[in-house]
Amino acid sequence: MESRLNYSGVVVAGLAFFLTRFTVTLALEDTVQFYLAGVVPLAAGLGLAAFGVALTVADVDPAMVRTTAVWCVVGFGTMLALVVLTLLGSSPGGAVDPSTVRSQTYLSNFLIGGSVGGTLTGLYASRNRRQRGELRQQANRLVTLNRLLRHEILNAVTAIRGYASIGSSETEDGMTVIDERAEHIQETIEEVKYLTERTGADGSSGAPRDLGEALRESVETVTERHPNATVSVESPSETLRVRANDRLPVVFTQLLENAIVHGTDDTPTLDVDATPTTVRVSIADEGPGLPESQQSLLESGDIAEFDDPRVGFGLNIVRLLVESYGGTIETDVSGRGTTVTVRLPRVTTDGAREPNRVDLTGVRPAAPHLAVTCLAAIAAGVPYGLVSESLGGSIAGIGVFYGTVDPVVGWLTHEFHSVVFGFMYVGLLSLALGRFRNTAWVYVLTGLAWGAAVWVVAAGFVAPVWLQLVGTPAPVPNLSGRLLVSHLVWGVSLAALTVLGYRHVIPRLAGLGQRLPVV
Repeated sequence: MESRLNYSGVVVAGLAFFLTRFTVTLALEDTVQFYLAGVVPLAAGLGLAAFGVALTVADVDPAMVRTTAVWCVVGFGTMLALVVLTLLGSSPGGAVDPSTVRSQTYLSNFLIGGSVGGTLTGLYASRNRRQRGELRQQANRLVTLNRLLRHEILNAVTAIRGYASIGSSETEDGMTVIDERAEHIQETIEEVKYLTERTGADGSSGAPRDLGEALRESVETVTERHPNATVSVESPSETLRVRANDRLPVVFTQLLENAIVHGTDDTPTLDVDATPTTVRVSIADEGPGLPESQQSLLESGDIAEFDDPRVGFGLNIVRLLVESYGGTIETDVSGRGTTVTVRLPRVTTDGAREPNRVDLTGVRPAAPHLAVTCLAAIAAGVPYGLVSESLGGSIAGIGVFYGTVDPVVGWLTHEFHSVVFGFMYVGLLSLALGRFRNTAWVYVLTGLAWGAAVWVVAAGFVAPVWLQLVGTPAPVPNLSGRLLVSHLVWGVSLAALTVLGYRHVIPRLAGLGQRLPVV
């Protein structure tokens, strides 16, 4: 299972957390200033920090996270430069008095606002880059189809005209060749129909297909064409379904034939690996290695400017088909050969994404599930606060970690902690679901265990050490029964709300997405 995190998201989270602490400190001079100039930046900063954590664990494009992090830093740096220039320009002799910095509370708003603005700019830039990539893919698709039609149909038409000019009475094979070429033209047109098939709202086309059946058909086709070839297949025993059309076997047939023709032996290996939401099919050979131009073709769809007569259209077709299924292709070339991995979204028998599973790849939740988890964590923070208050605790006291004892700050920071720990919980949940069936008790037990872990680590050790650093005496460790009960209530609440959200909200969102028009 893939467990790679988007570490660039830590930059966004860390910077936002630092700015939030800075913002609250600057706004402590006056109560009115605090509520007018401190609470809004506090909420924005905590939200940005939680968003950074979400980017770290989310199953999103790593390039998008890196771009967002870079623009967040750029926004912060730009506003910081403006703050410094403003202070230097407004101070006699260019000397900056530290007390002046503390008195200019609005300057802190510039810092947090610059970071938020930079983050939004990064998201916008990432969306534009993705759109440019989609336009480039569409252009490459048109170029490939044009070359395919020109090459296949014109060659067939040339042969037909040649035999027609001779006349069928002067050659016995004339009509046979004409029939074969006409059939080839028809097959090419059918191929073009599949390659130009419009994708659905979820980025994929077709209907649920049994992957095992498609692989068996591909292996049979390849062994018929290459009798000396032996394909080693390793796949799970469970039935795996992906969204595709009738041309799915063509994808694996082309890749297997490419491995056999260009490999040093006739024994390619085919390995199938599945996660709750993704199926990966890897085809490996021991050949000299796939050329860089063909690697680029499979991975990004980049095609050469001119036709290469030594290269057919097989890999072009593979790329276009996988792209229409909402999948991706990865290549790995080493001294031992080439491995081509096709990654396809996994679906249920009715074509929907797995509704009873957490939409995860390793420990990287999909964005809709993170949104549901965020709402569940915010809601779970409420019973935690009520139980804590009823047992003699004070949610307002949580604000002391950020420089003030205030109910508004206390509840804002408490909910922020709940969201961050909720994102971590969904990562643990994905690991548990990798081994056990997805039932309510798995959610609840994981929530209880995570609540107890947060109580030991965060409340027992991190919180008292933090308090000592800000000048408030606190015992280490601070493992009180009141805090344990509050954290267990939070864990159970988070688990229950996550179950409800994943089972009822996510399918509704998926159905709504399928009903929306494709723009």
